[in-house]
Amino acid sequence: MEFYAHSKDNGDYQLLKIHLEAVAERCKSNADIFGLGQLGYIIGLMHDVGKYSELFQERVRGKNVRVDHSTAGAKWMLDKQSYSRHIGTSGAAAYLATLAAMSISGHHGGLQNYGTRDEEGSFKKRVSKSDAEIPSWSSAWDEIQVPLGKVPIPPVFQPELLLKHKHLLAWKYSFLGRMLYSCLVDADSIDTRDFASDADRLMIQERNQPSMEQLLERLNNYLRPFKQAEDTQINRQRRQIQDVCRRQAQSARGLFSLSVPTGGGKTLSSMVFALEHAKVCKLRRIIYVIPFTSIIEQNARVFRRALGEDAVLEHHSNFNMEEYEENHDPKEARLLKLNSENWDASVVVTTSVQFFESLFSNRRSKCRKLHNITGSVIVIDEAQSLPRGYVMPCLYAIQELVEHYQCSVVLCTATQPPWDKLGVQTKEILDDPTPVQLMDMFKRVQVSVYGAVDDAVTDETVVDWIADAGQVLCIVNTRKHARLLFEHLKLLHIDGIYHLSGRMCASHRQSILEEIKKRLAAGLPCRVVSTQLIEAGVDVDFPKVFRAMAGLDSIAQAAGRCNREGGAVLGEVRVFYPERHGMPTKGWMKETAAEAQHVLRYEGDALSLSAMRNYFDRIYGFNDNTVLQKTDDKGIMELLSLKNMNLQIPYEEIADRFQFIDGQMQSIVVPYDAKATEAIEALRYSAHPAGIMRKLQTYSVQVYQFELAAMLRADLLASSGGVLYLTESAYYNKETGLLQPEDLVEHEVLLF
Repeated sequence: MEFYAHSKDNGDYQLLKIHLEAVAERCKSNADIFGLGQLGYIIGLMHDVGKYSELFQERVRGKNVRVDHSTAGAKWMLDKQSYSRHIGTSGAAAYLATLAAMSISGHHGGLQNYGTRDEEGSFKKRVSKSDAEIPSWSSAWDEIQVPLGKVPIPPVFQPELLLKHKHLLAWKYSFLGRMLYSCLVDADSIDTRDFASDADRLMIQERNQPSMEQLLERLNNYLRPFKQAEDTQINRQRRQIQDVCRRQAQSARGLFSLSVPTGGGKTLSSMVFALEHAKVCKLRRIIYVIPFTSIIEQNARVFRRALGEDAVLEHHSNFNMEEYEENHDPKEARLLKLNSENWDASVVVTTSVQFFESLFSNRRSKCRKLHNITGSVIVIDEAQSLPRGYVMPCLYAIQELVEHYQCSVVLCTATQPPWDKLGVQTKEILDDPTPVQLMDMFKRVQVSVYGAVDDAVTDETVVDWIADAGQVLCIVNTRKHARLLFEHLKLLHIDGIYHLSGRMCASHRQSILEEIKKRLAAGLPCRVVSTQLIEAGVDVDFPKVFRAMAGLDSIAQAAGRCNREGGAVLGEVRVFYPERHGMPTKGWMKETAAEAQHVLRYEGDALSLSAMRNYFDRIYGFNDNTVLQKTDDKGIMELLSLKNMNLQIPYEEIADRFQFIDGQMQSIVVPYDAKATEAIEALRYSAHPAGIMRKLQTYSVQVYQFELAAMLRADLLASSGGVLYLTESAYYNKETGLLQPEDLVEHEVLLF
C-alpha cells in the first residue's frame, strides 16, 4: 500500500515518505543556526507519522472522516525509550523531547498550554490519549528511519548557564520551544505549498535576493550625492554620524544603542550601521521594527529608493496590497505575499506589534517567521515607545536573540530610557561626538511652557495662536480636543486648515499628509491640528509646533517636527496645559504628563538628557521601587518564573497576556473613496474574501467597544466575512474621519 500526505484536485498525490523527509531536511536547515538541526530533523520526520494510519489514508483519498494525525508523533517523542535512543539520556534530553512533542502536537492548531490532565485543550490532555484512541501508524517503520544519536545540549541546559540564569530557566526554555515550532511549521508549510503549486515553487527557486554586500553597495551609491549636498552645519553633522556608524559596525555581534537627536538622519544612519555590521558579522537579513503604522510606509519608501524594490519586504496591517498589485507584475505581487508569510527577505520593515507579538505567540501563522529572525540585525526604531507594561518581556526577548540566536540588536531613539537600570547593557554607537554633544549640535528649537493644572490655556487662546501663525502644527491628546479646535478654526474662514487623527483611515491620512507637505514646501498657509500619530518620525517640517502637555518623550518627538533642517532662527515649541477635555483624567497620557510637569519644575531644558533621565526614572518606577510591577504588568515573566521547577509552559496563556494593542478595540472598514466602496460591495458577495480583506486594511478605523455598541444600536454597521463595515457613508467626514451617532458620549481616550 502506498501512503500519501496530500492530494491535489487533479488527482495527484504526494507520497508521505517524501513529505516527511523533505520537511525533516528543511526543519534541520532552519534549526542549524541555533545548534539544534539534529533535533529539527527528528521533529520534521515525526510530525505527520500519524498519517500512516489506514483511517487517514481513507481521508486523503476522499472519505469525509476526522483523524487525529498529530498526537502519534508527539506521544512517540515523549516515550523514554524513544528519546533515549534518538535525543539522549540526560534530564535535558527529556525536556527537549517535550518541546519537540509540543511542536508536533500543535503544528496545525498552535502551541498549547502545558496544564493539568483534565484541562480542556491542554497539551497534557492531548498526549494522555491511550494507544487505543490513536489510529495505528505502525506501517511508518517500513518507510522511515529516525537517526540514532545524542542531540547537542543547547545553552539553556548547560551547567554554567543554569547556575547563572536559574531564575530565567523557563523563560529561555519557552523561547527555544517557539523557535523549534517555527522551524517545523515553516518547513511543513513550504513543502506542502511546493507540492500544491508548481508555479509558487519555481517562483521561489528563481528569485534572486540581494546579499548584504550588494545592498551595502546600493546604499553607498544612494548616499553619494548627499555627500556633495550643501555644506551646512547640519549636513556635516549627519555625515559625521554616518561615518561613526560605519566605524562602529565593525564591532562583534551584540546589543547596541543609537542615540541620534531628531533631525540627525537616524533612519539612514541606522541602516548604514545595520548593513555594514551584517557584512562584517555574516548576518543574513535586516529587520527594521517601527512603532507606528503612520510612519512605516514613509520609512519603507526611503529604503526602497536606497536599496531597491527587490530588497524590501513591507509587512504591516496598513500595507496596500491592491496598490502594489496595480503597479507591479502579478508574479512580483505573489512573491511578496509568499515572503510575507515567513519573512524570507533581505530587508523586512515591520511594526513593533507584529514583531513582538510574534515572539510571544502560540499560533502557527505568527510563529512561522521566528526562525528567520535568527541571524539578523534588528533595528528597534523609537525604542522608547515600547509600551511600558511590556518593556521587561521585550528586553528579555531582545537579549535572548542576541545571546543564543546569532542576532545583533540596535535600540534606536533620540531619547534613550535607562536600559542599564532595567538590566540591559548596551553599547552606544555614537561615541564621538557623544549623545550629549550631539544634543547641543542639533539644538533647533526653543521650548516654552504655558499654563498649569489649575491655570489651563483655553481653547480660544490656542485657536488664536494657530490663526496667527502662517505654518503651524498643533498636537493634542484626545480626538475630542482635535475635533473641537479644528471646528473652531473653520469658523474663522482662514486658509490651509487640516485635521489628522485616528478617526481617519490610513488612506485618508496619507492623502492629507501629502497635501500638507506640498503646502509647506510652497510656503503656503498650513495650520494642522493633529493627535500624536504625527509626532514620531513623520517627515514634516513646521516653523512652529504647539504641544498639549504630555510626557517628555512625546514633547521631544513633537519638537522633532519643528525646524528639522536647522535654520538660523530657532524653531518655536509651545507646550501648554489644555482645558479639561484636552487631558485624559486617567491612564498613560495622564500619568506621563504629570511626571513631565514634575520634572519641568526642576529642569530648565525640557529636551536635555538630564531631564529625560529623570523623567524615565519616574516613569519606569525607579523612584518608588515599582519597576517590575510597571514594566511587566501582565505578569508574563512572573508566570514563567513559577515554571522554573517543572518547565510546563502555558503557551496559550502567555500569548493571550501579550497583546500590545487593546484587544477591546474593533476595526471598522469605512467607505473613504470609490475603491473602498467597490471593495466593500465585492466583499458582500465574495466566496473568497481574504484578498478583498487585505485590500480593505488601509480603509479601517479602530473603535472602542462603547463606540462599537453605539454604532450597532444606530444600525450603522453590517458584517461580511467577519469584517464590520460602515453602511452609511454620511458618517465618514472627508475632513475629520469617522463620525459618531448622536447618542454616543465620547470617552477620554488616547489618539493613536
